[in-house]
Amino acid sequence: MDRSNLNRLPTLALNFNDLASVRSIIRAYITYTRRVSKPTRERDEQMHVLESLYLRLANIPVNVADIALLLSVAEVAALDCAIAGFCAFVRKKVSPSRERDETLQDVERIREVLAHML
Repeated sequence: MDRSNLNRLPTLALNFNDLASVRSIIRAYITYTRRVSKPTRERDEQMHVLESLYLRLANIPVNVADIALLLSVAEVAALDCAIAGFCAFVRKKVSPSRERDETLQDVERIREVLAHML
């Protein structure tokens, strides 16, 4: 195992647009999940992790151009799940278009970064 990876913390680099998108995705995912799925311990834990992450993101000033966000393993997993759910919902509910596909590509780029953290 490469020793340089042993002390590396999961860090997600976000620009201004990514930050706004991730905030919106988390909020929408929490709202949707609470509405359509039955409460379970696992779901409630995931919602708690996402709510905490959302609050961290909401406290970042809006004029910040770039940020390196340190994430826990639970946050990486919950955010990955939220982004996957968002993408599936958009594919199902929004008609294919160039704008939709470009948006999904941008969001899935963030998800790919998260996948390398797990």
